Formats: sequence, structure tokens, C-alpha cells
Amino acid sequence: MREITSAQNPLIKLVKSLDDRKRRREHGLFTAEGAKVVASARDQGWRPHALLIDADAIDRPILASLARWATAAEAEVVAVPSQLMARLVAKENPQAVLGVFHQQLSPVERVQPDAGALWVVLEQVRDPGNLGTIIRTVDAAGASGVILVGTTCDPFSVEAVRATMGSLFAVPLVRMEEDQLLATLARWPGLVVGSHLKASIDFRTPDYRQPTLLVMGSEGPGLSDTLAAACHQRVRIPMTGGADSLNLAIATALLVYEARRGLL
Repeated sequence: MREITSAQNPLIKLVKSLDDRKRRREHGLFTAEGAKVVASARDQGWRPHALLIDADAIDRPILASLARWATAAEAEVVAVPSQLMARLVAKENPQAVLGVFHQQLSPVERVQPDAGALWVVLEQVRDPGNLGTIIRTVDAAGASGVILVGTTCDPFSVEAVRATMGSLFAVPLVRMEEDQLLATLARWPGLVVGSHLKASIDFRTPDYRQPTLLVMGSEGPGLSDTLAAACHQRVRIPMTGGADSLNLAIATALLVYEARRGLL
């Protein structure tokens, strides 16, 4: 394992550049921080592009194990002084290891109406924290994956990856344009449920014991009229207090767990 001490090293400059969405797209890479998160990538069969480890923590058993795994995967494995590592990771609760990975999206053909299928469709989600939390919820509930529609925030941003707590590496992500999704909804043989504030059906009413697409709108505007009209049923979460809406990640969690209730 070699040591890097200069902030001008090409690998360090690459890692810093991945804070920017345009650069992530150009390189097809993203970063993930923390031993638990990087171990999740390893356990899910991902191969790292590079692994950076705080030189002061290199003797920790988990970090030594991750270094061996990355070396076996022919990734670049380097030790970085703590002062330099601090520039690369989050300032709050800084981590001692950072992995660089190739972005992976599943093909549209991955979305199939298999028995027990539950795909969460997200239309133009703007908040990376919400997106990451939803991915984590989908993983926890054993749902099939997440479909990103339209102009969504980047699931490979630092904020989104951090919010997934490693679930990004376990959950299939599919990108679709609106016309692709509408074609999928039109031929879906199971249930298509959209969450809508003006709906009259309680979200606990539908029979989710069939292949299900759960369609959620963006923060603020909610589900567009076009997608709402394409859903078989539109449902709402009852609220009796003063709030007139729920956070998107919380609303999605309620619907996902209701849909999976008979399987958990």
C-alpha cells in the first residue's frame, strides 16, 4: 500500500472532483464513506475503483480487511494522512476510509411483474436526503427497487449515498423518462398505486398481494397529473392533526411497509 501526502496527487484531485455532479457524470464514479458502508459494497459484490484509508487507522482490523479486499479486486489502495483525509470526508463524524466506485444502474428490463414485486417509483425527487432514506427503506422492507423518473437529484451524490447507510449497494436503481414509465404502467398486469393528497382511498385499502408499482410525487408539488391519471388507484394517508402533508421519505416508508405487511 502506497502513501499519498499531497493534495495535488491525481487521485486526491479526482476524489475531490466527485463532489460535483457534472464530474461524477463525466467519470461515472462516486464516493462512499465509512467502514460499514464500504463493507456493504463488498458484501453486495461491488468492486472498488480505489480505496483511501486514514494512515493513523490502517491497523484497525476492519480497515485492514477492506484493504485486502480492494487489493484483491485490483483497486488502487492508498494510505492518506489524517489532515488530508479530513479534506475528503464529511466534517461531521469524519470517517477513516473512503471508497471510490463505478456508478451502476439497472436496465429498464429489470422491472418485471414477478410474484411479490414492489417497485417504488419516484417522480422528480429533489432532496438527496429523502432519496437516500427511501433507498434505505426499500432495502429494509425487501422491496424490489427504485425507479427514478424525470429530473431527479443524483442518487450517487455524497448526501444521498450517506443517507442510504450502505443500502445503495443492495437496491436496484432504474432510470426512466416519463414516456418509458407511462408505457410500463400501461402494460403492468398487477397494481399501480399513486400517492395523492386529493385521493379518497385510504392507503391501507388496496390489495397489495400482487406485483405493485408504488408511485410517489416530488416534494412540494406531489404527483403530476399525468402520472396520477395513469395509476390504477390513487391513495392518501389520513391526517387528523394540523399538518396537511408528510415528508416524502416518511410517506413512502408508510406505503412501502403497508404494501409489504403480509410478507414481513
